[in-house]
Amino acid sequence: MVELIKISDLVLLQVIIDALESRAIRFRVDNAGMHALMPLPGLMDSRILVDEDDLPAARMILNDLEL
Repeated sequence: MVELIKISDLVLLQVIIDALESRAIRFRVDNAGMHALMPLPGLMDSRILVDEDDLPAARMILNDLEL
């Protein structure tokens, strides 16, 4: 799996997760709850990882969301 994006905004994280799920893209979220425990931007950001085969489609989703 490769990193698609690092994000600290939990609402935006959920929007991206919903978009990936709706298009059946295989992904994993690391550090999803850590930002709530230690809200330091850049230090404990959530990381969205996608399967290499799905990376182009996932990047298109981010582009459509204007991220």
